[in-house]
Amino acid sequence: MYKILLVEDDQETAELVKKALELEEMTVDIAIDGQDGFEHFQKNEYDLVLLDLEMPKMNGEELVIKIRNINPYIDIIVYTNYSRYADIKKLVNLGINGYINKGPEADLRELIDIIKSKLEPLTEDEMKTLINGTDIMKAD
Repeated sequence: MYKILLVEDDQETAELVKKALELEEMTVDIAIDGQDGFEHFQKNEYDLVLLDLEMPKMNGEELVIKIRNINPYIDIIVYTNYSRYADIKKLVNLGINGYINKGPEADLRELIDIIKSKLEPLTEDEMKTLINGTDIMKAD
């Protein structure tokens, strides 16, 4: 079973996303702001972090930096209404693994599908493609 950290200051949104992920047999911890999210992350093991950007106490960008300092490999997906291109580009450079708009046109099923795709292991073909594309595995 996968364990997700959901960092979201809007309680209604957090509960809706949590219920949807639990229907997919995932365990979800909710943090109500960036500082709470960081404390959860320090105390627990997670497979993926889903976070908002605009939060009290510590914003999503600051949280991404702190998480990356502890674990450079965990998947981080930003789920927010905040969508300025320059800011998203900066987040990508900080190491996020996905961005989903949670605005009025947001699709909860799309969110679940993206999370599942990040968590599911690579297929044998995907592993071969990845290995064949790296220089360290190529014979001279």
